[in-house]
Amino acid sequence: MVTLAHLYRRFDAPFLGTLGLVAALCLWEIASRLKWADPILISSPTMVAVALKNWAVTGALWRDLGTSLWELIVAFGASAVVGIPLGVAMGWNRPAEYALDPFVWLLYSTPLVSFWPLFIIWLGIGVKAIIALAFLFSIVQIVINTMAGVRNIDPVLIRCARSFDARTIDLFFKFTLPGALLMIVAGLRLALGRALIGVVVGELFSANAGLGFHISYYGAKLRFGDVFASLFVIVVIGVATTQLIRLFEARLVSWKS
Repeated sequence: MVTLAHLYRRFDAPFLGTLGLVAALCLWEIASRLKWADPILISSPTMVAVALKNWAVTGALWRDLGTSLWELIVAFGASAVVGIPLGVAMGWNRPAEYALDPFVWLLYSTPLVSFWPLFIIWLGIGVKAIIALAFLFSIVQIVINTMAGVRNIDPVLIRCARSFDARTIDLFFKFTLPGALLMIVAGLRLALGRALIGVVVGELFSANAGLGFHISYYGAKLRFGDVFASLFVIVVIGVATTQLIRLFEARLVSWKS
């Protein structure tokens, strides 16, 4: 017989997490209604819900959401298509690593927002510049994780395969790539969050649609309910997309085991 104690022990993490979130929302609502802080500045959960409803009813939510998702998909897809082969080349071939390593660490250590004026000059104001910024935000994580995954293959396996006259191409496709797959997926998960940051930052600066534009526009009007509504949608996108990659990663773990 399933008891409440058994259910709690099995689902204690999501239960406590949900309880903490509900408590924070209740405290936020109470603070706004009792005016412990200025309700205009901090808004409230009910005001955010109303703003979300109005945003959806007018159809602007789907326009802004579609714009941001399209920019995210293109930037993240491009960073994966470019970053994974670069990381594999750097991990597999020392000369390639020595040639490309300065550029990778330059991007890693530089505040990437500083490239924004250049993108505006080169690509103009709009979607192209936003995608370029998001691409730059996300590609480094993919390259570094892929390189580390390829580099950290157990050398004992490689020597064992070579002792059976395995060809270089067999070592690459049957040992190196499968062994590096989890690290590559982990890099994709990190890069996805970074790409979302790049999209929102770009839309904050120059856009006429998108979630970042929604934050910038209503923030200037001091309509913080709409601002928090945008933040809520961004959080939902970030959590949903990273969890999808986590599920894929979990499938890979079960396959390897």
